[in-house]
Amino acid sequence: MTGARRVRGILSAMLALAVVLGVVYAAAALLSPIPRLHVEQTLSTSLDGAWDAELALPAAGSTAVLAVDGLPVTAGSTDPRPIAGAAKLVLVSVVLGVEPLDAGATGPAITIDQAAVDRYRELDAMGARTVVVQFGQTWTRRDLIAATLIGSGNNTAELLVDTVFGGLDDYRAAARAWLDERGLTATSVVDGTGLDAGSLSTASDLAQLARLALETPVLAELLTARPDDVSSGSPVNDEADFVSELGTVGLTRSYTDAAGVCIIMGVPAGDETIVVTLLGQPSYPEAEAAAAELIASIREGVHPIEVVSIGDVVAVARSQWGQSTELIATESVTVSSTQLAGLDIRLEAASRSTILPGADAGSIVVTAGGVEQVVRLESTSAITEPGVAWRFADPMTVLQRWTG
Repeated sequence: MTGARRVRGILSAMLALAVVLGVVYAAAALLSPIPRLHVEQTLSTSLDGAWDAELALPAAGSTAVLAVDGLPVTAGSTDPRPIAGAAKLVLVSVVLGVEPLDAGATGPAITIDQAAVDRYRELDAMGARTVVVQFGQTWTRRDLIAATLIGSGNNTAELLVDTVFGGLDDYRAAARAWLDERGLTATSVVDGTGLDAGSLSTASDLAQLARLALETPVLAELLTARPDDVSSGSPVNDEADFVSELGTVGLTRSYTDAAGVCIIMGVPAGDETIVVTLLGQPSYPEAEAAAAELIASIREGVHPIEVVSIGDVVAVARSQWGQSTELIATESVTVSSTQLAGLDIRLEAASRSTILPGADAGSIVVTAGGVEQVVRLESTSAITEPGVAWRFADPMTVLQRWTG
């Protein structure tokens, strides 16, 4: 009897344990948290329509075309070459790097002495571009920059070098440091005018320099206003203008025997300005013809592209129990064709286990040109809680739900 009673006790205990385990398992299966939805982005980040695919780049000389974002598109030789009056753009940029000038400000002033008058006459007699200076005139820093940049005055460029740096040696050192800091290592200047064939650069470097100039408030202001005189009354001819009938913004237009025709200009296209550098063009007529064709191709290539449209399926959310829903964009996003190379599209899904139709499901973040555009996503259908059968699937699944 004792043995049978012991067996019945063991069986009763095992049955009780089984009941307890069953209750615990049932509670665990019914009460355990359900997994979060898995969300997969379906919107492609690979888009066609690069703005520079069909650029009409000239065969002659060296060319660089630069949008606001990205690297220059180049053609021709990439070796440094003489840059003629483009050296003046280097000069005014270095001057403003050393002694900044606010837009609208005049800056320090100088009085024109006899040496400045004599040098003006000497350069003028040589046939070099000059801006008239007269003995006793007062010239502000802004005047000198305007006459050098817009008027391409070789005499005013030399005055800038002397008044700001005290001479060519110190200017060369300052220019080298300024250029190196900005990664323009292919550019080297031995003078402030570009009359010396030893002032060298590449179309790529000068395109990036021009972009910096257009982003410098005082230079952008002068290039927009294009003053035809200075505060002393001396006239300033616009020697930087180039095919302005095509809507361009001329930064420099010059020629020397060593450099050929050298042009730097901004080309408005859409809502942005594309920088174009043409070095070593054979003649002004040939440069104008090449520029007209290139400008037309730029304006053809620069256009808005809708990368996300309202109602686009951006992602799909799926549950482990077999339900799914599409996540759609509630707004459109448009970027410039010049921004496709650096385009980033990132999904930021809401952390959910269930979802109702039309519910907030997170967002899609489009980054282009350093600007983020955030679009809310919503679901097209519901994902409800799983049924009892799935909840009781197997012990390992239940355990995973508890342990995450």
